[in-house]
Amino acid sequence: MRTFLLGLITAALALGESYPSAWKYLAPDATAVVGLEWLHLRESFLADAVRSELSSSGNLGFPDLDCLWEAKEILLAGPDLLGVASGSFPAMTVATQAIRLGMKPIDYDGVRLWIAPEKDGRSLAQVSDTLLLIGWRETLQSAIDRSLLMTTGRQFSPLLARGARLAASFDLWITATALPDPLVKVFVPVEFESGDFDGGVAARNGLLLDARYSMATLEDATLSAAYFRDAIPGFHLLLRGLNVIEDGQGVRLKLQVSPQDLAEYLRPPKEEPVEVKLEPPPPSKPLLVRIVGLDDGPREFSLPAR
Repeated sequence: MRTFLLGLITAALALGESYPSAWKYLAPDATAVVGLEWLHLRESFLADAVRSELSSSGNLGFPDLDCLWEAKEILLAGPDLLGVASGSFPAMTVATQAIRLGMKPIDYDGVRLWIAPEKDGRSLAQVSDTLLLIGWRETLQSAIDRSLLMTTGRQFSPLLARGARLAASFDLWITATALPDPLVKVFVPVEFESGDFDGGVAARNGLLLDARYSMATLEDATLSAAYFRDAIPGFHLLLRGLNVIEDGQGVRLKLQVSPQDLAEYLRPPKEEPVEVKLEPPPPSKPLLVRIVGLDDGPREFSLPAR
């Protein structure tokens, strides 16, 4: 029994140490984590929608640095929103683009922070040339403090293990302790209550959607599944093939669309040629000719219409 327990502890520590280094900045009490494999997503039909949510004018309000949109991966955690972007972010490039946005540099524990000029704007922390953090100033400072803890003394969110499994299969994945959740709502704009939620979307070869959420009782799961089935006819045509599967106290949502069908769904509607009706010209009037200077006075006569 003792050997078994030691094995579990060792496995747990190994699991914590096996997370990507960027994940250590996430708070252990995070209620939701969203992963974006941006290297793949930015080439997919989902790119514009996701980028609009991330941008300064979107729900997540990231600063509009050009280099940020060249990231390979973006990790989001809530409820105190923290973004972790992995990619290539040379310090000089970040500085030039941040200054252009009016951001001010300060240092915190050896990390350069770029503070947004607006009170409601997100700031940046340049951890390295390959890692940027995005969030409120206090959120960034807390994330930096967490990263400095010894690995053996650090607590990890239980969502990370679930996220690691999802990241292996999906370009956009979500894991949450319960719904509704403000971060999840940005990507899953459906209002319902549930327990744990895990799901993802793969968009590299057609479309694959797979999600599961738990309910308190079997009856609740049945009612929730019925709710989704009734709502499907009102969804976008692309989503009307969604399969709703009752899975004990959980509900599973599955959808697979082939590349050919996806292209057809996304094809803009054909514009019908506009039929132009030409009105017939009005009938010509006879031309009236008047001649003056004759001995017997002016004379008038008409010429036939053309």
